[in-house]
Amino acid sequence: MNKEVLKKMIKQVILENRKKSVLLESPYLMEKEIQLSLDEVLKMLQNPDPRAELQRVGILTAENPRGESADDASNVKRMVDLRNSLDSIGLDYVELAGKYGTEETSYFILNIKKQDLIDLGKKYGQAAVIGGEKLIRNYREGQTSVYFRLTYYQTEPDGSEDPAFGPQEYYAVDDRDVIVSGKVAQAAPDFFSAIGGKKFQIPFFSKKPQHAMSDEPGVYSAEKAYRSKE
Repeated sequence: MNKEVLKKMIKQVILENRKKSVLLESPYLMEKEIQLSLDEVLKMLQNPDPRAELQRVGILTAENPRGESADDASNVKRMVDLRNSLDSIGLDYVELAGKYGTEETSYFILNIKKQDLIDLGKKYGQAAVIGGEKLIRNYREGQTSVYFRLTYYQTEPDGSEDPAFGPQEYYAVDDRDVIVSGKVAQAAPDFFSAIGGKKFQIPFFSKKPQHAMSDEPGVYSAEKAYRSKE
């Protein structure tokens, strides 16, 4: 079964669930999946306005818990449940294709709280989730003062051999403030996400100097900084 068929199955199950909920006269939020191009997403992330609407992001899938391939039916069920969870919180999200060892669908989620992201990652047995927050750093010549820091969180062990983490156990493993797109990302055979066929990569664990995080004394949350002035 290819990924297009799998996505159609997910959406068909969601539609059937909505029809049932209407028949039962129970409240049901409409899906909040939105359509954005990769260029639009990158523009939002690069917006220099500290008070921009986008303050936090998350990347999350429910497929293939702990990085181990699951059957299509199980993946469909998990993804339907994940979409319902995102809808119930009222979050907007963009569907991502991608490959991280195996092909998988994930969601780029707008303004998800860090704890909600961690909790959802653990709920679906994910070894890792990616979270981001808009920050402000002390200005230095040649550096952008307002930027997104993206963090790789280990939420469960890789593989099924090790025991599960505790309910509140997770680890921030690596940070980046760089997203790779264009020809370099497009040529990547693995470890990428994509929107509309355009690939991008967050170079976690890269040793290349252009991907390194700089020393950032005085960095603070853009959102908290401006809320404190209100």
